[in-house]
Order: sequence, then C-alpha cells, then structure tokens
Amino acid sequence: MKKILVLLSLLFVATSCDWFAFDNQESWNAQVEGRILDSKTGQPVQFAWPNTSSISVIELGWDDEKAQTWYVKCNGTYRNKLVWAGDYVMDTKKQNFYPVTQQFKLERGANTVDFTVTPYARIIDPQITYEGTKIVARFKVEVADAAQTPNVDVALFGFTDRWVSDGNNNFDFDKKQKDGKQKKIKGIDGQTVIELSIDTKVESGAQFAYERDHFLRIGAVATGSANSGKCYNFSPVFKMSKDFSKVEEVTNWDEE
Repeated sequence: MKKILVLLSLLFVATSCDWFAFDNQESWNAQVEGRILDSKTGQPVQFAWPNTSSISVIELGWDDEKAQTWYVKCNGTYRNKLVWAGDYVMDTKKQNFYPVTQQFKLERGANTVDFTVTPYARIIDPQITYEGTKIVARFKVEVADAAQTPNVDVALFGFTDRWVSDGNNNFDFDKKQKDGKQKKIKGIDGQTVIELSIDTKVESGAQFAYERDHFLRIGAVATGSANSGKCYNFSPVFKMSKDFSKVEEVTNWDEE
C-alpha cells in the first residue's frame, strides 16, 4: 500500500511540474510598429478609418497557423504591442493595394517593420480651397496598372472629425449636387486636373448644420478587372476651420 501511495505521489509531482510550466508560459515579448509604403513614391499609403483598414499577418511555426488582423491608421502607420518574437508573413489580398506577401522576423523587444505595396490609385497634388460659398477640391489621379484599372470613381468626403472617409461621410451623394461631389473618370492619365466641389449654402446634410471645423478628404476607386472590392485610395485628411478661412493637413496621428 505504501508503495502505491509513493508512486501516486511521484506521479502527481511530475504532472504538477508540467502544469506549472504551462502556467508560467512567457507572455508577449515583442512590439512592432511601421508603415505601409507606396512602392513608387516611398510615401505611406493613405487608408480609411482604422476599424476598416488592416493587414493580414500570420505567425509561422504553429500547427494551426491563423491570420491575425493588424489595424492601420489613416496615415498608413500601424502599431502592435502584443506580439511574440518569431517569424511572420504579411499576406493581404483585400485592401486598397494589389495583393502582397512579405515575410519578416520579430525580435524580442521593440521592432520596426515597413511593408511595401502598390496602391490601385494615387491622388496627386490634392488642394482644397474655399471659393465664394463652395469647398473646392482639385487634384490629379494616376493608376498603377491602366490595363487592369483604366477608370476611376472620385469623391469628396466631409465629416466632423479626422476619421473622415467613405465610411464616415456627411456629404449626401444621392441628392443635391451629386455631380459636383463625385465623378466617374474614364481613361485616367495622371495629368488631367480633376475638380470636385460642394456648395455649403445648398448642402442640406448634417455637416453644415452647426458651426464647427470640417474634415475633408478626396477618395478614388480604381475600377476594372482588379480591385474587385472597390476599395478607396485617399488623399491626406484636411481640416478646414469653421469660418472656412484656413485649411491645413492633419498630421498628428499619434493619439489613439
């Protein structure tokens, strides 16, 4: 009987050690931040608001490898403080750039990893002014591959904060001034200046119902055989003062 008790005690100690080892498994030991860069310009790609903008990342070496969602800020930067050191692959197919796969490695502690992508469209030299009673946007658009996406749909978006995008927009595209706020451009060449506008005295939406600052942004959807998800490429975000006298680009995206 004593031998049985001794054996059971030894078995309990052995299995307990395994349990303790599992319970003491190391937590996240790495952090990573970086940018999503345009392969042509080297500048960060502009995105919609973070809840809808992300890259798909897989940590390699597991029996059951699953994609993680890493969210991207409007200005094309990202940060993830809860990751493990190891080998990864960024494999993203449904965003506002052509599908891309890029392997990378994270070390313990802080890491910086930039990803290079090719956006479907680029908005060039965006300018937003206030003329008379109208907000006017002038810009050019080029596409990465005219054979696949020869045309673009462009639009001017407005919202009450810096998260302005196609998903956060107070300009009504179905009623007044529809043709001024959005256009379909065939045979895009990257050289023609495109103009969009909205009359603040005519627009009946919520954006101009109160005296406040206005956050504005230009969007372009390259259309054709690629970009099946019809994802927008964007200009930077611009802030127009409530009296329409001042326009400046929003550059502070460090605040969460």
